[in-house]
Amino acid sequence: MENKCNILPFKWFSVLLNRIQITSKYAILGIFVLLNSGIDLKGQLSNESSISILTCAPGDELYSIFGHTAIRVYDPHLKMDYVFNYGTFDFNTPNFYLKFMRGQLDYVLSVTTFDRFMLEYQREQRSVWEQKLNISQEEKEALFKALMINYEPENRSYHYHFFFDNCATRVRDVIADHINGGLIYPDQTYIGQLTFRDAIASYLQEKPWTRLGLEIVLGQPTDDLVDASSVQFLPDYLLEQFAGAENKISGSPIIQGIIPLQEFMAHKSSAFVWSPNIWLWILAILVLAYTLYCYRKLKSSHWLNVLVFLLTTVMGVLITFLWFFTEHTVTGPNWHLLWANPLHLLLIFPFFKHTTISKVIRVVLLIPVLLTLLLFPVFPQYMPPVLWPFWLIIAVRIVFYNTKRPVLN
Repeated sequence: MENKCNILPFKWFSVLLNRIQITSKYAILGIFVLLNSGIDLKGQLSNESSISILTCAPGDELYSIFGHTAIRVYDPHLKMDYVFNYGTFDFNTPNFYLKFMRGQLDYVLSVTTFDRFMLEYQREQRSVWEQKLNISQEEKEALFKALMINYEPENRSYHYHFFFDNCATRVRDVIADHINGGLIYPDQTYIGQLTFRDAIASYLQEKPWTRLGLEIVLGQPTDDLVDASSVQFLPDYLLEQFAGAENKISGSPIIQGIIPLQEFMAHKSSAFVWSPNIWLWILAILVLAYTLYCYRKLKSSHWLNVLVFLLTTVMGVLITFLWFFTEHTVTGPNWHLLWANPLHLLLIFPFFKHTTISKVIRVVLLIPVLLTLLLFPVFPQYMPPVLWPFWLIIAVRIVFYNTKRPVLN
């Protein structure tokens, strides 16, 4: 099983190719730990025990870039120090690849020793912070019992959702459900202003192309505002919210404090990456210049149509697939279909050049692109302005589709 929780819909291959050897280790270890520990499965802990939230810093790879959250149960009297991890999945799941792409892959609760858990993050040089829960013995035992019940084979799987049901939200929910009186979270300045899209974008400052890809495939629901609870899908925000959380009845803090278990300097990429804005404007200037040259010289440039419209077709198929044929609820509706239209495939075939139906198709496909160019700031979905030069390329190539003839003829 793989110890990653925040995995985005379209990036499945990076997850599958990284550390696949870890799969069997966690599957075997979890069973071994609990069957050979002598733990009372009824949830009896000693008075010396503690339960903590472990927050792991973001990693360098996309599958780890949003960080990770787990629960530590420590009892020196029982010689028990285990980590309950809701961020794992089983490679042996039938139709694994198809389920992953369609958002139907179940994640599972796994268990490992605290030392093994920390060793992995030490190898990756990722910081880990611990927040010990300030709860009663009764609440500790109830929480531990709930974790044990969750780990039973028939209960350990759950249907993963990047925003609403992941490793961080599972930790929040199982803790909140076993606090007598419930929790109240502090009001942060960003509540009512921060969207889900904004929240994840802050982790992608050094990965502008990745950020652009996510801006395209994540649809209108990503622009909903977060509240004090929903923002906790990100481990950093969960840590922050719990740091100020209080018991609704007693008003006592839920967290005793934050303890840095290991700290490393945040990794920053040393490689210079030109932003999409620079590259797309360079591309737009080159395409516009070449289109004008071919139009004046009455030279064919259909190869350029093939490149441009093949790209928009592929993007349109991907957006359509993620919206209509998966269970990813944050990938649709998606207004990027206005310019990334799968019907652009029709413009790839040269036999449409001189027909009346070609003119009709081109006008129909041009209108939504022009609407995107002119009205993108007022769309209900955030449309990154960085794409404006590419939208211009699409519009120009539709208008000057056949450079040997007058415009739109």
